[in-house]
Amino acid sequence: MLSLTRRGLAATAAALFLSGAALAQNATSITDAQVGQVRDTDRVMGDADAPVTFIEYGSVACSHCGHFQETGFEAVSEGIEAGDVRFVFREMITGQPNIAIAGFVLANCAPDDQYFEVVDTLFAEMGSIYEAMQNGTAQQRYDELAAGFGFTPEDVQACFSDEATVARVQTAHRTAVQDGVTSTPYFIVNGDRLAAESGGDGQGLVYTVNGDVLTDSEGVIPANLEADTFRRIIALYKGG
Repeated sequence: MLSLTRRGLAATAAALFLSGAALAQNATSITDAQVGQVRDTDRVMGDADAPVTFIEYGSVACSHCGHFQETGFEAVSEGIEAGDVRFVFREMITGQPNIAIAGFVLANCAPDDQYFEVVDTLFAEMGSIYEAMQNGTAQQRYDELAAGFGFTPEDVQACFSDEATVARVQTAHRTAVQDGVTSTPYFIVNGDRLAAESGGDGQGLVYTVNGDVLTDSEGVIPANLEADTFRRIIALYKGG
């Protein structure tokens, strides 16, 4: 059972991170090619034959993930609509772990065709959820948000009490750790892991793949979360 009390959520989060750390130490080797493949457990949008497979590891309690959702994801959404992008979202417990766990459990209780709508709402309402957690009204806030998707308060409580759903969220996090992901948002495009590194010569942070700086006809691609950056990345990989 997932308790929405601070103590209950903290205990769940602690157990999750301890198990994740143990897995990181004992994980079997996994190749970048394997990590870049779409899995049966993935949440996916877009054409299976799209030339660009864009994977995001994200958390509904991660402020940078929320920023990407608000800005950079616009480019991904355009790519999905154009048939250029197959988008894969993989859950990871970063940020405030109790909020991430509760949010993903709720999203996984929704029908599959509502999963991304719930996740979008959780990103948009991250601030109000944090505030409610501080005020001790988190259960009420989740009830209010879930009502927009046809959930009753009883449905929400049943969701948070569903051990199989909690285990699914835990497994997703452990898999992300095994994939070598340590922070969010984290992106893999057509099997290439994007890393933010110093470009030198006053360029600031730039996106690299295996140490090589990503460049297109406009020059170096900056490592930020803005829509134009991801339009350039998608165009680069579509053309490649």
